[in-house]
Amino acid sequence: MERQETDIDYILSHLQNPESLLDAGFLEWLEEPGHRRLFENMRNQREAFLRFSLEDSIDVDREYEQIRTKIRFSHRRVGWKWMVAAACAVVMFGIALAVLYSRHDSMIEEESLALLEGRRRAELILANGERIHLENHRVEFRENNGTLIVNDSNCSLAYHQDTSAVGRAEEKAVVYHTLIIPAGADYSLTLADGTQVRLNCETKFRFPVEFNGKERKVFLDGEACFQVKKAGEWPFIVETGDMRVKVTGTCFNVKAYRNEDVVHTTLISGAVEVMNEKLADGPVSLAPARQYYWNKRLNRAEVREVDVSLYTGWTEGMFVFKKQQLEDVMNTLARWYGMEIFYTTESVKDLRISAHLGRYEHIDSVLNLLRAMDKISVERKGKTVIIGRK
Repeated sequence: MERQETDIDYILSHLQNPESLLDAGFLEWLEEPGHRRLFENMRNQREAFLRFSLEDSIDVDREYEQIRTKIRFSHRRVGWKWMVAAACAVVMFGIALAVLYSRHDSMIEEESLALLEGRRRAELILANGERIHLENHRVEFRENNGTLIVNDSNCSLAYHQDTSAVGRAEEKAVVYHTLIIPAGADYSLTLADGTQVRLNCETKFRFPVEFNGKERKVFLDGEACFQVKKAGEWPFIVETGDMRVKVTGTCFNVKAYRNEDVVHTTLISGAVEVMNEKLADGPVSLAPARQYYWNKRLNRAEVREVDVSLYTGWTEGMFVFKKQQLEDVMNTLARWYGMEIFYTTESVKDLRISAHLGRYEHIDSVLNLLRAMDKISVERKGKTVIIGRK
């Protein structure tokens, strides 16, 4: 195990210094099949991480295909060693893309200085494409329809609509805003009808500036907890792609990241109706403390009784885990802190973990608590965490 950790360190040192990926000594080291397999595993994880990070800002597949075309052309003249070098270049190119094309350059630099701590932060995209960075400062302006939009020093964004017109406005073109929550952050939003929404990290939420017509519809990619303003004849609908959640006034949590296999809706109070377009079961009604759980990969859904705190603890500033697989725990931490996780052995992923961890703590404080359980070895190198079995 120590030798493998040394090999991982060796690869990481080259991934973090892209120019060294083409060093003759490193290419010679890769000729050993075991070294090459380990490198390819770590390279694939890095590429997947870059794809997720860059998906909204650049066509990664198109850029990578251009590089691969050059690789195939060069291979006819140079041989397999160039293929290895070119594979390294793909990684180097991806890292360069992350630096060159990130829409949050100043925010990333700030993150590096703050070094992996949770916070309240968001980016608001207006209908005209203008972007406003929100944090703990006051922003106030009006949309053309008169809706007053206020961001206060408590990191809470609110839309104030004329309440006398709510639910009675005639059908007209809907103006949408989008709120984007980065890694390591969450944010609070009050919609124009009075519905309160808490948005988790790496979430994109599209919503109307004002509600009109026969329904209140919003669009979610990520995780959010809703406290819907009650209106019996005016349903509130959350669209997540293939699944929709319909309510009139209740409290519930929806987790629906497009890049994850599992989607679920957890009811806290009231009642909800879940419709899944991929299944022919029809609408499913939930009672409090029940969860609609759908595995997209298996295309299988079930309703189960759950401990609600496990799915809403994040709204109280906590990670709450109860006998959960270590892999699930680390995936949650990785999403929050923007980390990459690497396991020295696959079996360690199946260990069960129970813990209450503060979301706004520095990552090292959280990792120290995991170390104290004396089940796993944990090492952090920058934004990469290496997990092994003790």
